[in-house]
Amino acid sequence: MNFRLRLALLFVTTLVAVQVFTALLAYGVARRALIADGERQLAVGAAAVARQLDDISARVADNVQVLSLDFALRAAIAQDDQSTVLSALRNHGRRIGAERMLLVGLDGTVRSDTAQPAGGAFPFADLADDALDHPAAAVVALDGKAYWMIVVPVYAPKPIALIAAGIPIDDALLARLQQLSTLPNTLELVTAGVHGRWAGIARGDNRVEIAPALAGRALPLQPTLMSLDAREYVVLATRLRESERGAPVAAVLGYSLDDALRPYRSVAIAWASLVALGLAIGLAGSLLIARGVARPIEKLAAAAHRIGAGDYASSTPMVKHDEVGQLAAALSNMTLAIAEREERIRYQAEHDAVTALPNRHAAEAVIRDALAARPTAGALLMIGLARLPEIIQTRGHTISDRLMRDAGARLRPFAARGVVARATDTQFALWLDGADKADAIAVAFRVLDVLGVPYQESDLSIDTAPAIGIALQPQHGDEASTLLRRAEIALFAALGAEDPVAVYDARTDPHRPERLTLMTELREALDHNQLRLHYQPKLRLADERIDGAEALLRWQHPLRGAVPPDTFIPLAERTGNIRRVTRWVLASGIAQAHEWAARGHSVRIAINLSARDLDDADLPTRVADLLSLHGVPPRSIVLELTESAVMGEPDTAVQVLKRLADLGIDLALDDFGVGQSSFAYLRRLPVREIKIDRFFTRKLAEDVGDRTLVRSIVELGHRLGYRVTAEGIETRAAFEYLREVGCDHVQGYYIAPALEADAFEAMLAQGDAANRGARA
Repeated sequence: MNFRLRLALLFVTTLVAVQVFTALLAYGVARRALIADGERQLAVGAAAVARQLDDISARVADNVQVLSLDFALRAAIAQDDQSTVLSALRNHGRRIGAERMLLVGLDGTVRSDTAQPAGGAFPFADLADDALDHPAAAVVALDGKAYWMIVVPVYAPKPIALIAAGIPIDDALLARLQQLSTLPNTLELVTAGVHGRWAGIARGDNRVEIAPALAGRALPLQPTLMSLDAREYVVLATRLRESERGAPVAAVLGYSLDDALRPYRSVAIAWASLVALGLAIGLAGSLLIARGVARPIEKLAAAAHRIGAGDYASSTPMVKHDEVGQLAAALSNMTLAIAEREERIRYQAEHDAVTALPNRHAAEAVIRDALAARPTAGALLMIGLARLPEIIQTRGHTISDRLMRDAGARLRPFAARGVVARATDTQFALWLDGADKADAIAVAFRVLDVLGVPYQESDLSIDTAPAIGIALQPQHGDEASTLLRRAEIALFAALGAEDPVAVYDARTDPHRPERLTLMTELREALDHNQLRLHYQPKLRLADERIDGAEALLRWQHPLRGAVPPDTFIPLAERTGNIRRVTRWVLASGIAQAHEWAARGHSVRIAINLSARDLDDADLPTRVADLLSLHGVPPRSIVLELTESAVMGEPDTAVQVLKRLADLGIDLALDDFGVGQSSFAYLRRLPVREIKIDRFFTRKLAEDVGDRTLVRSIVELGHRLGYRVTAEGIETRAAFEYLREVGCDHVQGYYIAPALEADAFEAMLAQGDAANRGARA
């Protein structure tokens, strides 16, 4: 919805709202006035009903009193002549309009009844009692009808009986009362029925019934709004003179608001017609006004949209001198300012502030465009200055910025073949369009010659030690981001090598996607039991018996085949999956120890722990639970750890190791001698065994220095209470020498390689003699 239409709708809506409010206000005032008038009419009508019924009562009482003075009737009463009494009662009842005439004895029994057989008690004893003093009357309900019950005494000369006349108050009587007076057109008599519910017993010239609407509510003795037959009425009830012994009877009057409002409908229709005409005129005028106001604003909005889309071309000037004209002039000036500022921002976003060369983002865009235009060949050179971090630390960023600015100026001539950009704080990127490997290497060495000249500044001469990594397209990637990443990986390789130029090699890429896939597959291997433990025997030199084994993890991948442990174990440690691997190895190794013990083989299984395992405070509890689950004694396993694993978080690691040792589990320090281990440091750790690394044992036969060092480690280890195991034993000479110097255990290919569980168990079954024969 555009602004012009919204403005027109605002005018029309305002007009409609004012008219609706006026209509509601007029309707509310008229309705309240009619309700007040209805309440007044009902109050007058209620008083009129009571008064008219009292007049009827008085007139009938006089007529009945005349009957009570009739001599013949008194004589018949005295002589108990029932036929004469009934005849007189019927004749007089017809004259006064009574539907029922009764002769009541002074004891309250009905002696004669023109409507039904005599007998029984008169139901309105209070009226009988009052009639002895003066004529008594009340509106009563009998057999679902309303009656004026008038009771007068019969004297002869003392009271000898009572005459009761029942004048029916029916629909016809009420209708006649409505016609003869100003009573409302809705009049109804109600009486309290079963459970106090009000029931109608007579009504006048009514279109609706009031009694059903009174169900479940009190009698409306004050004017009350009610809904009768889906129409709104003001209702008022008045209690009529009643007998204490009879059900209460009330007259209910209704005043119809709908009928009262009917005369105003023609006025409402005329007013609505005028409003509709006014709305049509107002809508036309609103559209004209909105058009004049909205047209210049729409032009400004269109100009703003062009600016938002990046079109800063000047539009046709708006010749106006009001506020809208001033806004148009301001918008034009703002457009020019935005265009200039955006150009500066774009330049700053795409160029390095120090060298004024394109930055990595801009270079990636240029390379992407070049690959799209010529996808056959190209080379990306990532140029790094190895000494720049050192220069920043020693000389500060000011010198390093000037050095990078000088290096950028030296590289700028190479941009003729592609683009030169500053990729990172210490690296430049050079894209060579259409270059092959030989061409890229040749350019790389020319760049080395250019950057190899030391940077000179007054008495300062700095050698930047440049190195270059090369990624080729399409051999190493078809996307700019891939080439940048792989050229950077090649640069890292060049920085750590003697040759300052290196071409990307996928085999040495530690970040290739296959390694991420390998971790996903390792998790699946753990879930689907694709891992296996092999066991390398440990020979006790004292009696040349195999009493232990080191559990080594093997992974037979369904597609890749055998995956070497040194491929997936370091990756698992970096990604945090090593704890799951360790949990699996612990569970499998301890379960295997239980099986071998059940078959009579006493074997201690050594299981390796990683640095991340020693950060796990729950590790001792988990190991204890596994030992308890399989019924394996703690001394049946040995947990091996490296010095580097302890050095990461030494305090946490020592606490975990002490808890493991308190369980009775022996701990061994693996690869002893290759790090910074010392016996003084070892005293802090609860280890019981040290394992001499294969670096010192592989040349024992010919290297005197290694022999001396191994002898010293064995002797000092024994003096400090450690068992000593030598790893990597592959020759008989090394085996004999270690037995000579008193080493406790040896393991290596000379004894046996790592074996599957069944093969290891078969080797155990052969016994000591078979082992010696195999070695001979």
